[in-house]
Amino acid sequence: MSTLRLHELTGSPNSVKVRVALGYKGLDYERVPLELDGFPGDRAALISLSRQPRAPVLQHGETIIFDSGAILRYLEANFPDTPPIFTTDYATLPEIERWELFSRTQLSEPVGMVFSQAFAPAPDAEVLAKANQLLNEHCGALEDALSQGDFLVGDHLSAADIVVGSSLYLADLTESNSKTHPIAAFFGAHLKLGEGREKTRAWVRRVVAYDPIVGKR
Repeated sequence: MSTLRLHELTGSPNSVKVRVALGYKGLDYERVPLELDGFPGDRAALISLSRQPRAPVLQHGETIIFDSGAILRYLEANFPDTPPIFTTDYATLPEIERWELFSRTQLSEPVGMVFSQAFAPAPDAEVLAKANQLLNEHCGALEDALSQGDFLVGDHLSAADIVVGSSLYLADLTESNSKTHPIAAFFGAHLKLGEGREKTRAWVRRVVAYDPIVGKR
């Protein structure tokens, strides 16, 4: 069987997402961390591999897949003997897709706000406060969903949990996993799940535990 190689940015939520999926499915893979000096940095290696500049990129033999959502679907379709992260039920699949959209829209805004401040000469306290407010407001939907069960869709981990949980790990960094990168350290200091988000916090930790890098606490 061809080796799986994951070309990644170690602390990126999208790379975390793929590592969680690989870990949950029990698939062996080789990590190829991309070292960048600044942002966006030299992405020639990614462009040469996949004709686009963003990580992660999965290499499986001669097959190259980019975009973390596409990689999750590739793993599901090509490794059928591993635990499922999607569903064969036609009516349930849109529920997973709705949570994926929630991550790309509701959660990406506050995370993006903090990310931009990590590169500011002097971080704006008002912007950081607004980002925390938005994040914790949006997480109300997660608290409601997790009050009904341990997972967002169904009775086991799915792509919904993986996508949303990996986006939120930056708001629950410990001293250990905030050391993966200076930007992670900035998030560890400036983005936090607040009071009343205990179910969300515990669930995020269960999700990222499948990632051997940031899952360590």
